[in-house]
Amino acid sequence: MSNMEVLESQLRQIFASVVWTHKIQEKQSDIYLNRYNNLEFLRIFLAAITSSGIFAVIFYDEFWLKIITTIVSAISLFITTYFKSYNLKELQKHHKKSALEWLELREDIMTVLCDIPLNKYSQDDLIAKRDTFIKRKIEIAKTTLDVEEKAVKKASNALKITGDNTYSDTEIDSFLPPLARKNR
Repeated sequence: MSNMEVLESQLRQIFASVVWTHKIQEKQSDIYLNRYNNLEFLRIFLAAITSSGIFAVIFYDEFWLKIITTIVSAISLFITTYFKSYNLKELQKHHKKSALEWLELREDIMTVLCDIPLNKYSQDDLIAKRDTFIKRKIEIAKTTLDVEEKAVKKASNALKITGDNTYSDTEIDSFLPPLARKNR
């Protein structure tokens, strides 16, 4: 195995790691956004029910109505407290920002990997690129928040089963003008 093959192999490993981390950050961002949207809808819904319950209690002095209104109000309070403790919108934005940083690194590494067979780089150039990618990866990792196991599973499904980020020639051609298509 030549030195260039060793370097390419290492770059491919770095690339795979970056692809996974990018997708995991995307999925964690999606999880927080979905959680926020669901809880916000539930909070609004429960507030409406609580208001209706309080209004109903004024006219109907039913014990069961008071109990249900109290329970719904308590759940609404819990959700409000949860939002105060966990800023889901900020967490979502942070993971989205991290995902974009990983995406940029992913695209840069992929460009270098595509240029290797074209003999664009000397061994020293490739070593310098590798070292730069490793430093960037570490810098991005320092600001990347931890994720839930659910995000890892969703990323695994997206990359392994549904084939996110992979396209057939026909799919790519459908995005291009006729003269730029592979099968003109």
